[in-house]
Amino acid sequence: MAVQWYSVEDQDAQDRVVAAWGSAPIENLEVLGYLLTTAREQVIAYAPALDPEADPPAEYPERYALAQLNLATDLWNAGRTDASGSTGSEGFFYKPLSLSKETMRIIRPVDGRPHVL
Repeated sequence: MAVQWYSVEDQDAQDRVVAAWGSAPIENLEVLGYLLTTAREQVIAYAPALDPEADPPAEYPERYALAQLNLATDLWNAGRTDASGSTGSEGFFYKPLSLSKETMRIIRPVDGRPHVL
């Protein structure tokens, strides 16, 4: 099954985003749309290239939508940091990282086999 990317193009898509990411900035659909589009583009850029000669045509795996959502969350959190690069409240702070190792492993799982180009 082909990946169903997250977007804000209609109410059903927005409901899907909120169901998966409860604290999504849904009050500003333009910003949320930018976050999701940027995350999708970064996932595709990091992912292994699809074979253009494949028959049937190759499709991105469904797990890429999870990577898109993780990355969009990371981008949102990174944009809300203070001057030191930290975010948080009540004395608890963390530094969000873009394209975290977990997201990278979703896109390119470690399978223990050598990959030679």
